Amino acid sequence: MLPYSMLPDAVQMVAQLLPSTQAMNAFNGLAMGNMADFSPWVSIIILFFSGVLAFGLAVYLFSWDSQNSTRRGHPLMALLAWLPYVLGVVYTTILIL
Repeated sequence: MLPYSMLPDAVQMVAQLLPSTQAMNAFNGLAMGNMADFSPWVSIIILFFSGVLAFGLAVYLFSWDSQNSTRRGHPLMALLAWLPYVLGVVYTTILIL
């Protein structure tokens, strides 16, 4: 695992799609008092909304009955859990420009 600041710019944008990057940024900025690479509060917000969205999607998409042949939603809807991370990348990109 490399520090976020050592990554090239293009890889930094991809790394922001990972929950571990957001969590380490928030931990370094808020708990350790170090200089964060980007806003640690934005990282907390992204992690919170991603968790809530993932939980809601899991409740909606999961079926307890193995005999049930109908689906409530397409399994690709689970990719919506990445939406807060994508919006976070867009937000930080706009702040840089």
